[in-house]
Amino acid sequence: MGKHETRISNAKPLRPGGEILFPATLGIFVLISRVLCRGTVYFADGPSLIESILDKTYIIQPPGYWLFSRIAGLFPDPALAITTMNIVFSIAGTIVFYYTARLFAARMNAFLAALAYSTIFYIWFSSEVHSTYASQILFPVATFCALLYYDREHKNWLLGCAALIFAIGTGLRPSDGVFMLPMLLYFAITRMARKECLLFFSLIALMSLGWIIPTWLAFHNNGGVRGAVDYLAYILKVKSILAAVNWYSIANAGRYALPMMVAFWPVLGTAILRSVRNWKDWRVRAMVIWIVPGSLFFIAILMSDPPYLNFLSAAVLLLAINAPRRMLVTALWNTVLFVALSPIPSQVFAVNVVNCYLLQYTRYCVQHQVTLRLSEMHTPSSK
Repeated sequence: MGKHETRISNAKPLRPGGEILFPATLGIFVLISRVLCRGTVYFADGPSLIESILDKTYIIQPPGYWLFSRIAGLFPDPALAITTMNIVFSIAGTIVFYYTARLFAARMNAFLAALAYSTIFYIWFSSEVHSTYASQILFPVATFCALLYYDREHKNWLLGCAALIFAIGTGLRPSDGVFMLPMLLYFAITRMARKECLLFFSLIALMSLGWIIPTWLAFHNNGGVRGAVDYLAYILKVKSILAAVNWYSIANAGRYALPMMVAFWPVLGTAILRSVRNWKDWRVRAMVIWIVPGSLFFIAILMSDPPYLNFLSAAVLLLAINAPRRMLVTALWNTVLFVALSPIPSQVFAVNVVNCYLLQYTRYCVQHQVTLRLSEMHTPSSK
């Protein structure tokens, strides 16, 4: 363990009003960087989301994303609304990450970790495109932060905040809420009294009805209930490794592993090592539970794009907290990757894997509307 790399600690945080310089610097950096690199509507669900808002259906394929679309639909220009929402999610997520890191580390270490968080290439990419991914830069880490403060102070209003944050974040991306649920269950079982546990999940259920019911009605009114079932069945029967080991299932593993290793290579080993060394710390166990269920789903069932990893990225960096040099390398490396690199013209399969799974999630592709599909660029030989 290096001179500047200590274990996860219990650094005493100041109140949010007590330290302004680092969070303000992070917020300004994220705002400027996102505005300078923003692009037009083109990627993934972006065009479908805009169309659903203009048609006032507010749903696309399952899980629909009704809450996200409905919020954007409150404004005259839905594309501008989504751009603004995603930039706000990015700024707020980075600042909340900083205050969460302050529960584990000193100011400078928390600042460098938050800087690294803001620059992870697929997080930066998701801030620039018109999809729902950027919401998970904020809500998972904000939920964890609220739970940590509740554990310190045992005030029910903090429990209510955690429930509200989780319910909203799950409404914006329901699948990511499901992935976070095991961590919430672990926290409730180990850190809450039975009464508070019942209150917590009752609040989540009640608040979630605000988006669950409209989502169901929207699918029902647009004849999409059966289509939703068919869509999920297709994933399980064709793309999942549970059905068969085929090109789709192998691609799931690759689309998960490659972005994780490339984004986090300076800190990934540190995060794993400290998870083992500090396993008795309930916060470490909570963060591992935060990461693992979603990761298993991505590998075994479905993984489409690196921004799927947004919801667990904060946990990876928090596990590696107090490694300032590694955090700085992570920030610099990801900045170069996102800002300076672009797809490499090639007919070589390995190069096109890198193009499709990594390099299309960069500034160049945002500003030139580049979308790459490996199946269209190169189909592996069946010989």
